[in-house]
Amino acid sequence: MSIFEDMTTELASYPVTNVQLEFVEVIVPGTALNTNEFGTFRVKVTNTGPLVLTGVTVKVRGQNGAKVASNGMAGTFGAEVVTQELPAIGAHGGSQITVGGPLRFQAPAATQPSRTLLKATLESWDANLDHILNGHSDPLDPPRGVFSAEVVAQ
Repeated sequence: MSIFEDMTTELASYPVTNVQLEFVEVIVPGTALNTNEFGTFRVKVTNTGPLVLTGVTVKVRGQNGAKVASNGMAGTFGAEVVTQELPAIGAHGGSQITVGGPLRFQAPAATQPSRTLLKATLESWDANLDHILNGHSDPLDPPRGVFSAEVVAQ
């Protein structure tokens, strides 16, 4: 394979191997959710790989009858919502939390056998090579270039 084919393969699998999504700042009324109750949350995106992620948006889908809505009171509840674009996420452990106010969800209208209410995936993302090109360009020791010349007395 060529370097470009290898790079294309690695980029296609990058979100699976190098991006973690986590629900954080989850707020629900009481200790257990009642049917049709509302809660809020954010999603944390962590980048464990060597690329700098840009243009990241997250898609959150309601599961098992749960509904989701964007942040702000104007957002209507539906099966899924896409977040606003996150600021750039640095390489090797950089993270960002969804921007704006918390996202919202509504519990299912009936009790559910499954406890899974929300799932998150990357909706879109881009990347740049800044960290790879700049962060890994430290000088090598010993030097690779040597100049030699005879020195004579005048």
